[in-house]
Amino acid sequence: RLSFILSLTVSAVNMIVGAIYGAIEGYYGGKLDLFMERFSDILSAVPFMIVITLLKYHMGASSQALVLFIAFFLTGWIGMAGLTRMQFYRFKNQEYVLAARTLGARDARIMFKHILPGVTHLLIMSTAMTSAGIMVAEAGLSFLGLGLPTNVISWGSLMSLSQNAMLTGAWWLLLIPGTFLVVTLICITEIGESLRTQNRRDKLI
Repeated sequence: RLSFILSLTVSAVNMIVGAIYGAIEGYYGGKLDLFMERFSDILSAVPFMIVITLLKYHMGASSQALVLFIAFFLTGWIGMAGLTRMQFYRFKNQEYVLAARTLGARDARIMFKHILPGVTHLLIMSTAMTSAGIMVAEAGLSFLGLGLPTNVISWGSLMSLSQNAMLTGAWWLLLIPGTFLVVTLICITEIGESLRTQNRRDKLI
């Protein structure tokens, strides 16, 4: 349950922040876009392991789930922002946008009422794929002892606890949470692929 909650929450927050950030970049362009793009490039260049190590060092007394949330959020929204930015560059000069601007619509209304709904399906598809990646990262970090502690139940912490049991021959204690994790990831990936296929069919129609 904690693995699901963490991945879905981080993915949703990344989608919201990335969509707003990318919408501003793509709509206004120019020097503002250049500055915001360089800022996101600097953030994306910071290695994730350094980020989570520093957060665990400075927030050792805080909840480890909160530490993971902040670590995944700091750079997780950048991909969503880039996707939204490209779509805004594509649609901001379309006829319906120019008509809305001519009729006196404000920038915020054009961005979030006229352009953003047209790219929502892409954001949802990307969010589904991102949530699977976050779930894998949380399980891997918890398995290595860098994520959730063993007294907090998640797939990663269960696999971490089962390492010692494997030495006594109880290999199924690792197999059970690992199998559930793999099946869940396959299901999430299939959902993302179905959304992508539906998007292609809509374009053909």
